[in-house]
Amino acid sequence: MTPVRSPVRRIVRAAIERLPFGRVAAMRLARRIAGRGTGGRQAGPWAPAGSRAAAEPIPERFQIAPRPPVIEGPWPRPPQVESPALVVGRSAQAPRPPVFDVELFEQLNAEYATKPLVPAPRGLDAAASTERARKRLEAVHASIDLAGKRVLEFGCAAGYEVWLVAHRFGADAVGVDIEERSAWDALRGPGVTLVKADVATDRPFPADRFDRIVSSSVFEHVVHPHATANELFRILRPGGFAWVSANLHRGPMASHRYRDVFFPWPHLLFEDTVFQQFYQRQGKARRAAAWVNRLTWAEYEGMFRRIGFRILSLRFSERPIDEPFYERFEDTLSRYPRWDLERDFFHVVLEKPA
Repeated sequence: MTPVRSPVRRIVRAAIERLPFGRVAAMRLARRIAGRGTGGRQAGPWAPAGSRAAAEPIPERFQIAPRPPVIEGPWPRPPQVESPALVVGRSAQAPRPPVFDVELFEQLNAEYATKPLVPAPRGLDAAASTERARKRLEAVHASIDLAGKRVLEFGCAAGYEVWLVAHRFGADAVGVDIEERSAWDALRGPGVTLVKADVATDRPFPADRFDRIVSSSVFEHVVHPHATANELFRILRPGGFAWVSANLHRGPMASHRYRDVFFPWPHLLFEDTVFQQFYQRQGKARRAAAWVNRLTWAEYEGMFRRIGFRILSLRFSERPIDEPFYERFEDTLSRYPRWDLERDFFHVVLEKPA
């Protein structure tokens, strides 16, 4: 049964959404206060849609029943040994860790030159970009229906997808990006609006403004992902859908430098200064790995659910782990779960419950 949202909670939520900053913390506090009135359970509109907390709250403490017996008497005293933590043996000789310097970077790149991580990088010319946009938008439309809708592209870059959404699907299409691009003036027109703004801080749109939100390969570059996702939830109408695809930091391609760097996970192994030295030695402008926020899918999922989104579908673009490479640098790479190392992108459809 769908819980009824009380007028008081509706008023509180609306007030929090108008705050210029601190909305996530305020919403968290409101949920905590609301939970006190339900025996610690998150109920009704304060429970994240589809979350475990909505049906199965986790208590703060556990007590087995019946209670364990009380053990009387003094505690036993173990043998006293001088310097008890002193290492006197090992199960195996620890390998000497490699030095992750520019020489190793160049060595790995030479080894992988004939078997690059991305054998055929996508074209960057206008024709190739337009063809990718068409295929992506056809898939998005088949999933969530863009025809005649109020559509926002979050992170619209040059703006061509916004133009295509308007002219192909008859949508009221809006694009937003933190940087204005040279093509915007030519693309603006009936049904096409392009806005330079930071969604999280500038809040350029009213609540419930859009029927659909589309975002591809943008969220990984968002500096404040929680505040941004919260704002996208606010401006999406109840019953609206968001189609989001993003690169994950622990994936093998997340450095975004695969046109020049051929081996996997360079950003997890090498500092930015080593990237810069590599490019300098190539006679190119100094570049670091692309800035990508470090959220895992588990953290994205928790964020979306806490904000209130319902997750309707999820898939990953994955690459099998290069086992010889992994074993070679296992001391570093084993700090991350293997499933995270395989995942390049997530593709998710979200709904704001009506």
